[in-house]
Amino acid sequence: MKIFLLKLNTMKKIITLLVILTISVNLFGQDISTGPEFRKHRFGLKGTPGVAYFGVNKPGKKNKGLGYHIGGGLNYEYSLSKNVAIASGLIFSQTTGKVEYLDTLGLDYVSISNGAETRERAYRLHSRSYVFKSVDIPLKFKFRTPEIGYLTYYGEFGSTVNIITGAFARKNLVTLNDGDTQSLLSGNETTLDANDEVFFLRGGVNFGAGVEWNVAGNTSLLLGLNGNLGFTNILKTNSPSISYDNRDAFKRATNLNYIALQLGVQF
Repeated sequence: MKIFLLKLNTMKKIITLLVILTISVNLFGQDISTGPEFRKHRFGLKGTPGVAYFGVNKPGKKNKGLGYHIGGGLNYEYSLSKNVAIASGLIFSQTTGKVEYLDTLGLDYVSISNGAETRERAYRLHSRSYVFKSVDIPLKFKFRTPEIGYLTYYGEFGSTVNIITGAFARKNLVTLNDGDTQSLLSGNETTLDANDEVFFLRGGVNFGAGVEWNVAGNTSLLLGLNGNLGFTNILKTNSPSISYDNRDAFKRATNLNYIALQLGVQF
């Protein structure tokens, strides 16, 4: 509950700042007809390298350092005015998150040898890294200043829907049998399928700021920083493969967050 209230307060502050920015832009904005030609529709290409981490809202595990986020795709803007636009697009991305388990948990997995599948169980699971592949559809308001010496500054706020197209777990640190030392699953078990552990959709709050540099005509280079905080869980509450010794399912509440640069070109 405290985490939810903290996120809610953060969202309120972001919205307040963007409202102030919008009012300031419209009150003090100058005629930007001397800059790029005003157009209702703008298209572009964008890359989004960054870092990612899990938000863990139930006991039994914790986030283990930073993962990565990398994506790229198409950008689209529909201008409501010279200073306000609705931004969307289609981004193909891959995001990772690392988790460390604090409870005494075992891991069920499938071992493949000579084409034959065998169900196995590791005595203890200590940590692992999840990899999510997704198609991302952002929808946000973008607030722009007038062009100032070839530069246009902006702030944005909205949401993102991530359609999860694939998931797997790697770097599975386990104790295979009681009394063994910790080791990583290797061979055919280096990467384990995790599609049955994730939800099909992830929702996130999307906010950021940046600058556009007009290089020629209607072509601008884009540089920004964007935060994306998940408000839905990405991993299912009951894990189908992680359980206690008595086979009770391990329950979790895990959302995925990431912070990424916005690098691109707008036309």
